[in-house]
Amino acid sequence: MNPALLSVANISKGFLSSGRRVAALDNVSLTIAAGETLGLVGASGSGKSTLSRILLRLLSADAGAIRFEGEDWLALNGAPLRRKRARMQMVFQDPLAAFNPLASVSVALDDPLRIHGIVPRERRAGEIAMLLERVGLPADYASRPIRALSGGQRQRVAIARAIATRPSLLVLDEAVSALDVTVRGRILELLVSLQKEQGIACLFISHDLAVVRAVSHRIAVMDGGRIVETGPAAAVVANPKSDAGSALVAAVPRLVTDPS
Repeated sequence: MNPALLSVANISKGFLSSGRRVAALDNVSLTIAAGETLGLVGASGSGKSTLSRILLRLLSADAGAIRFEGEDWLALNGAPLRRKRARMQMVFQDPLAAFNPLASVSVALDDPLRIHGIVPRERRAGEIAMLLERVGLPADYASRPIRALSGGQRQRVAIARAIATRPSLLVLDEAVSALDVTVRGRILELLVSLQKEQGIACLFISHDLAVVRAVSHRIAVMDGGRIVETGPAAAVVANPKSDAGSALVAAVPRLVTDPS
């Protein structure tokens, strides 16, 4: 059996609030296989975003271990960490906040290509055109300013930037929650297509179980900083074992009768 692409073991994280320690994460463990999408669902405040920020090394864990592509992810620092970051990329909820709004699309996509040395300078324009094509945007969008794009177009550029470094894992934190239903569906179709084409694994974080089921192979349910249930997506939706899972299904009752 191949080792997991990502293995999270007993991660804990606490914050001080009004003079007392509040556990945001309590012994969280999960795995993601290469090419797999794990949906991470839970109500607001359940710990999903805290976990994503620890995975991206934007926060430090108080305890626990993470292995990514066979390496001790939390032990990496300096140049080794910068090199390895190319392999794990994030797509945020608000793409405009994640970009310099004054930058053009070409500048936004050139940055990861340059910083991580993906392609030499003379090949970057062609690589940018190819990235835009992969996310369903014309090559001439490269000259457009980020601020001139629609929300759906900006999220496509955010995905293009994330895959520019040729990652093995994308972390998507509420990446479609700010989009209208039609645009959301197109972005989800894009993510599924990219995963099939490139074999990218995804951690898809959302409070919306309907969205998560549409793209996930497995679902993990968080509640109070803990993983309270994990299983195949269809099984978790059809027969949730946890109170938190049941509440999420009840919030979208049509899921119960959806075909697998």
